[in-house]
Amino acid sequence: MIIDTEKLKVRNQVSSEEFIHLRNSVGFQALSRKQAVTALKNTSYLSALDYNGEIVGIARLLFDFCTDAYITDVIVLPEFQGNGLGSVLMDDILEFIRKNAFIGTKVACTLYANKEKEEFYKRFGFEKLPNKKYGYGMMLEF
Repeated sequence: MIIDTEKLKVRNQVSSEEFIHLRNSVGFQALSRKQAVTALKNTSYLSALDYNGEIVGIARLLFDFCTDAYITDVIVLPEFQGNGLGSVLMDDILEFIRKNAFIGTKVACTLYANKEKEEFYKRFGFEKLPNKKYGYGMMLEF
């Protein structure tokens, strides 16, 4: 689907139902309404794309406003993918970090790239780990 970008608006909040719908549309872990409300409440910054009154994309940021930022839930509804909306979300999130980081502090911005999405994030300067400075990304799931 080709979209008219003039009808696209960036918003900074979504309902728990919209959040759940977006996650379900791409096969992310299902959340209850209570879980969605909690996740949204504890989000430092949210970038959402509104197209004709419908939320068609989202990205969330968990940020200490100093040294660490974690980008999560970068989602675009499948029927809207391929229109550059993921890039709009990432640009908005990264700009927020740049404007709101503690002055003079380097921020380690991390994310978990879903399989086959690494090239998308490389366009924004993200590197696969390990690299010259950092070891492997690690995870504990429980």
